[in-house]
Amino acid sequence: MLILTAFQPLHAQHAPLSPDAPWQPTHNLFGSGPTPLYRHEATLDNDTVYTLGQLIDIAEENNPSTHAAWARARAAAASVGIAKSELYPTIIAAAAGSTFLNPPLLYKTFVIQDIGAFETALKINYTLVDFGARRDEIDASKARLLAANLSFNNEQLVLIQQVSSAYYKLLNTIGLREAAEVNLHDAQTVEDAVRDRKANGLATLPDLLEARAATAKADYELQSTLGAEKTAFGDLSTVMTASPTSPFKVQELKDLVIPDTMNQTVEEAIQSAYQTRPDLLSDIEHVKAADAELKYAHSAYYPKLEFDGSKGWLRAWGQQESYEGTYGKTYTYDAKLSLTWTVFDGLKRENRISQAKAERAAAEEEVREREDKIADHVWGDYADATTALQQRVAATSLLNASSESYNASVESYKDGVRNILDVLSAERDLAQARAVDVTARTQVLQTFMDLAFRTGSLLTDHPKGNHP
Repeated sequence: MLILTAFQPLHAQHAPLSPDAPWQPTHNLFGSGPTPLYRHEATLDNDTVYTLGQLIDIAEENNPSTHAAWARARAAAASVGIAKSELYPTIIAAAAGSTFLNPPLLYKTFVIQDIGAFETALKINYTLVDFGARRDEIDASKARLLAANLSFNNEQLVLIQQVSSAYYKLLNTIGLREAAEVNLHDAQTVEDAVRDRKANGLATLPDLLEARAATAKADYELQSTLGAEKTAFGDLSTVMTASPTSPFKVQELKDLVIPDTMNQTVEEAIQSAYQTRPDLLSDIEHVKAADAELKYAHSAYYPKLEFDGSKGWLRAWGQQESYEGTYGKTYTYDAKLSLTWTVFDGLKRENRISQAKAERAAAEEEVREREDKIADHVWGDYADATTALQQRVAATSLLNASSESYNASVESYKDGVRNILDVLSAERDLAQARAVDVTARTQVLQTFMDLAFRTGSLLTDHPKGNHP
């Protein structure tokens, strides 16, 4: 945000001199001090192991998007109060003093008059009848307030989804890194075994070179997972408005409960989304606000009955040339009851009604589009969650089978029954099975969370955590 003071010269800014070069501001355009920054970072404890619920709590406290949505909801609440204020009379206390010296024309002569006056008054204005115009505006403001509140909830829902997704991504990279560490250890163990067998004349140099290549590949894959873990940690830190340079710990994948069944049908999930998705409910409230605005536009065709009045006290002094001055004081009042009815306004009312109808139609189409997208997204995420459950079962079987095959290959190699290529093949299969198992577990958590996000239930069903 740039703040330009009134003391800067008028020539402090100018348009770019040409279209082929960047605009160059003058050296003192932004002031002599440093540019103000509005950055705020969440502070996390390196010794605390944060659960997902605690991470969500911290993100909700510090993320600027939810705070901005909260401010917009408060502004909408204030607009309701502004609309309701039209139901009450307006009362103004006024005090005014004046003095003047004028030569008005009196018969055939200009006569100088010196007059001074001081008046206090209490004025009131009240709309008695407007055929529902104020009520329609209040209804529209209430609908906009509800839409703003639901939009705030949607920002919360999106933030919870972002934190959860980044958390599960981090867990996946941590799991892959741990699996890569085990893979490297296994590769080193096999290499040591081949080296020992070669020393005893039971293995050849090509066998040892194959084992070394497998170890180098395992180390390369470990370094890749370390880099991916750092990137995932930075993504989680960013969505929480924390610094990625400040380390913190999170609850590990092995400590989480992995769902094993679906608790609803896809039809139930879609219907639940229609009832709970805050963005859809907000769009529906925009339709209601448009309905109220259309009624308000129609109310312009009706007359308006207003009362204006005041009661005050006047004290005045005056002097006319060639005569003595005079002084007077008195109570004053006035009252007016007016009925106004716009007969013709250049088709302004007709165009406002057309505008209101078009905005109402657009709001309704947005609701229909939202409903279609919700059904499509819920269907897709439900299918992904079902698939993830099946893949989780298959991944467990694959890991068990690969582990048994690898152990058998190593033992057979030691007994001289299998060659090194068989062992390395079983080792690669086991490494892949470990990665598949980690991904399958995090994929179940991710897809279930995605489905809860699409139905809107994530807003209330997400893990709860207290800020440490």
